Amino acid sequence: MTGAVRRTVGAAVLILAAAPLAAQQTNPRSGDAEAEVRATFEAYRQALIAGDGEGAAALVDRETGEYYRQLKRLVLEGGEEEVRQRTFVDRFLIVAFRHEFDAAELREMDLAAVIVRAMEIGWINGAAIEQLAVGEVRIEGDEAWAAARTRASLEDPSLGGGIDDLEYRFVNEDGIWKFRFSGLVASIGEVMRELAAQLGVEEDDLIFTLIETLTGVEVLPEVWDAVEP
Repeated sequence: MTGAVRRTVGAAVLILAAAPLAAQQTNPRSGDAEAEVRATFEAYRQALIAGDGEGAAALVDRETGEYYRQLKRLVLEGGEEEVRQRTFVDRFLIVAFRHEFDAAELREMDLAAVIVRAMEIGWINGAAIEQLAVGEVRIEGDEAWAAARTRASLEDPSLGGGIDDLEYRFVNEDGIWKFRFSGLVASIGEVMRELAAQLGVEEDDLIFTLIETLTGVEVLPEVWDAVEP
């Protein structure tokens, strides 16, 4: 798996894992929307590096909490037909959770625990998260978009390694800028569709390959079956 793919998938898992813990907290407000968006990103990145799930969760928007609830239902109850109709990121996460954890673990484990388990089992590379950065930021009312970058590519764009095709999305909730996971879902989905086309493979085959590379264990077709039919 390339470093860029590992970084973006890792960031996706961590944002999702933090969502159920989300609580309203205030962060410094400068009156400069772009500066506040950048500060939100940096605070989130530092929380992930420190393993501070609650700190990261405070920077995730309410829509992401609803996304988490839907995804957890799909992990446990979604049948093959329903799951295969979901986005690339949804399918990746559902298959990854079913592949890595047995039925008993999935039933008992609060998905928020993934933020810890992902580090333990090697899904998340802390060094890669440390290299994440943002480039240009654009603001439209209560929404913002930031170009995904690595620290190296800020100095030399040729070192982006594919991550520069991604974009982070933020929303202003009650005066506080928060991450919106759906923006990353769309960005990663587009990058992965293009990658699958370049490789001449089906998207679901690419999902299996990515997860097998990440875990070192063959993914079996049974992962499409609901855990709780």
